[in-house]
Amino acid sequence: MQNPYLKRVIKFLRSHVLMSFIIYGAAIGILAGALWGTFQFVKPLPPDKVTMVTGSEGGAYYAFAMRYKAFFAEHGYDLEVRTSNGSMDNLSIISDPKSGVQAAFMQGGIADADDYPALESLAALYYEPVWLFVSKRLKLETLNDLKGRRVAVGAEGSGTNHLVSLLLAENGVTAENTELLPEGAGAAASKLLDRKIDALITIAGVDSKAVRELSQASRTVALYSFDRAETYVRTHHFLKKLTLPPGGIDLMRDLPETDVTLVAPAANLVIRDDLHPALRYLFLLAADKIHGEGDMFAMSGEFPNGQALLFPLSDESANFFKSGPPFLMRYLPFQAAITAERLKILLIPLLTLLFPLFKITPPAYRWQIRRRIFKWYKHLKRLDMEALDLTDSARAKEMLDQLKEMDRQVLETSVPLSYTDNVYSLRVHIRLIRTRLERIVEGAGNAG
Repeated sequence: MQNPYLKRVIKFLRSHVLMSFIIYGAAIGILAGALWGTFQFVKPLPPDKVTMVTGSEGGAYYAFAMRYKAFFAEHGYDLEVRTSNGSMDNLSIISDPKSGVQAAFMQGGIADADDYPALESLAALYYEPVWLFVSKRLKLETLNDLKGRRVAVGAEGSGTNHLVSLLLAENGVTAENTELLPEGAGAAASKLLDRKIDALITIAGVDSKAVRELSQASRTVALYSFDRAETYVRTHHFLKKLTLPPGGIDLMRDLPETDVTLVAPAANLVIRDDLHPALRYLFLLAADKIHGEGDMFAMSGEFPNGQALLFPLSDESANFFKSGPPFLMRYLPFQAAITAERLKILLIPLLTLLFPLFKITPPAYRWQIRRRIFKWYKHLKRLDMEALDLTDSARAKEMLDQLKEMDRQVLETSVPLSYTDNVYSLRVHIRLIRTRLERIVEGAGNAG
């Protein structure tokens, strides 16, 4: 006697339910494989935290970074802000993949892009004017007149120190013939006012505390106007010639009293090339909100932009400046937009495969079910052809036994209820041949 458990297993293996699992499971497997393959080329969700290096806590970079931090927090992300000595220090930190820093503010013109292939610029953010304040005891016509003097040129590791040293060297002013003090404006301003140094050069915004303090001391300190600004900007393409209008620093005190010509690099927002694309757009949205208002030297909407860049422009930035933020980011919260964007990419293979699978899978399933029934017709037709001219009653009995077994197996064939009409149609056909064979057997019996 056959094991009941084994019978159930065999019955299940022959059932249409298993057939359904196989066919529709294969379709689902194809879709899952396509989604998995697509997922390998889709960036994962961005990390919740990104680290940025700025400058000293009293500087403009740090102040802007704190506004970026607040913007990130509004959108559910944590922007960690680290301090440094300035742009050159930032360059050293972000170029080290082990630093964990993925973004930085940097002054334009401090590096050769070819030397840092892992870095990209997201945007130029605003102009950073070069301010030269000099004691009125000196009659300064060109930078060469600073030779032999005591000049504060910015802290070591700062972009100010790098650019000022470059401009001074082009005018023959070097550490060999001049006392160049590596001090920032915050520390050196009081020394200039106390006549302990002869000049101070800094890179800062028009609202800088040191710039305002030194401008107000107009009796003892003068703001230098770069008469050779056109030469500097043509020699160094990262520089821009700017004009500070009368009253541009203090309108009530009319400071300065006349136009002052300045030169300025542009502050850059720099990232590592492995920063998640979504976070790049978040930085760009922050930059647009924070720097888009303009200032004394830039009209509203002039910044951020893709000009005066330190490193190659990011692809996301190029799209942002050409067409604005991605469509979904214009109408959805940021996190919802990036989630929807990922789903959109994942849906491409799904929608591409769904239509042909919907066209192929049901017919394939129907064919397999009908095949379970129609396979008997080949054997049935052979018996029917043989029975057509049959007179041998012994052979007729053998064929009757075969048809009875066939009828039993057909009845046990597992098909959905919607296909039982095919089962019973086959059984009717089997019955027709059985009737003919039974007549042959009966006729042979009557003859005997």
